Amino acid sequence: MRALLLLLVPACTLGGTGRPDGTGGDDGPGVDKTACAEAMAAAPLAPAGYDFHDALPTAARNKWDPTRMPQPGDAMYPGGRYRTVAADASGMPHPGCTVTGLSYAPASIAGFTCAAREFAFPAGVTEDTSKPIVVLVHGNSEAPTGWMKFVHPDPASLQFPADTTARDQLAELLPAAGFRTIAIDMRTDLIDDPKSPEGSDTGNTPKNADHGWNVPLLQELLKKLAIAYPDRKLSVIGFSLGATTVRDALRRLWAENADGKWDINILARVEDVIVASGANHGVVSFAKQCGVNLTMRGTVTCQMGQRNQYTQTAFHRPLNGPPITGESAFAGWWETPCADGDYAFGKRKACGDNAVSYTTITMKDLDNGTQQDEFVSEHASRLYPATCANNVINGLNDFDTSGYFFNGFFKNHYGAVRSNAGLAKIVAALED
Repeated sequence: MRALLLLLVPACTLGGTGRPDGTGGDDGPGVDKTACAEAMAAAPLAPAGYDFHDALPTAARNKWDPTRMPQPGDAMYPGGRYRTVAADASGMPHPGCTVTGLSYAPASIAGFTCAAREFAFPAGVTEDTSKPIVVLVHGNSEAPTGWMKFVHPDPASLQFPADTTARDQLAELLPAAGFRTIAIDMRTDLIDDPKSPEGSDTGNTPKNADHGWNVPLLQELLKKLAIAYPDRKLSVIGFSLGATTVRDALRRLWAENADGKWDINILARVEDVIVASGANHGVVSFAKQCGVNLTMRGTVTCQMGQRNQYTQTAFHRPLNGPPITGESAFAGWWETPCADGDYAFGKRKACGDNAVSYTTITMKDLDNGTQQDEFVSEHASRLYPATCANNVINGLNDFDTSGYFFNGFFKNHYGAVRSNAGLAKIVAALED
């Protein structure tokens, strides 16, 4: 099990509820495609001051010396910048694009040299090629094991009612339902940041990644799958940091096509985007880490913004787009590209006549505004326009009972993808 995720924090209230108006209950109403199209009809075309191209720069070099702490303004430090899968000027490719040292046989995908794990079909089940290929994108300081069944070696020692037998997770449930299922491995074990000095939190001991590390790896996988399987749709599921990683990788791939640099419109090939416990509008650990920790541990929180007093970050600007007026908290027009089969990133006829289905899942906020999920709130995790995404919530008892990841310390956060309720919502979204 890899090191801790972002920052150890309890559930907390941070000066505001972070909760969108009119929410409650357990399940969203689903998406009415007609209502979505009507909403998107008001979306702005080429809005002034908004550009779908990258806000983050490209890294000058892909690799960092892990014995050196980055200094303010160091243009050579790759954190906060997109690394490249292709070799940089010094001949160094993205250090996370490798299969060296894996404990499993990597997925075999034509042209893909980075790490991904394909989950086997159980005996008697074969792939249903009428279904999309499912790509799973894990969270920070994590690995594909987060999608697999797990039981704690000493369930009685945990501070909550824990499983005594392992429950099937997406790695087991989806292949059993005929879905070809592939989990990318971001190789956070190979993060090249320095560790924190004794007694401080200025380094990256937990091996947190940022979007500059994650997004190019996922882009590479999605691109190679789209090329290798030209007649198949893709459904992409992202958890925690994986949520914004999914959305940004799709944006960048779509932009490549819009700019004439790639002949496939990725949003014409995607069936579902399911993002769970994602920081689409901020994260709790922003204030403690952003600008204080100069490694990727801090840069990733700067990219996601402050949860309770969210203002749009540079990273989110091309991803979320211009604000939708009339919302009680920030909501952007570009958060659900091609949900109506037409509009994406300020352009019409941008989707190859393909309507992408969006689902978000997070834990319910307490009525007094306390955020029980350790990192995000209901609003932070939602996507907009509200009529174009099925924004569903789990109940306060829908946590991960397996004890996975540091003795279940983040059981509420993981509940979106590892509780029975979260699993049921994901499978329902895929089967819809």
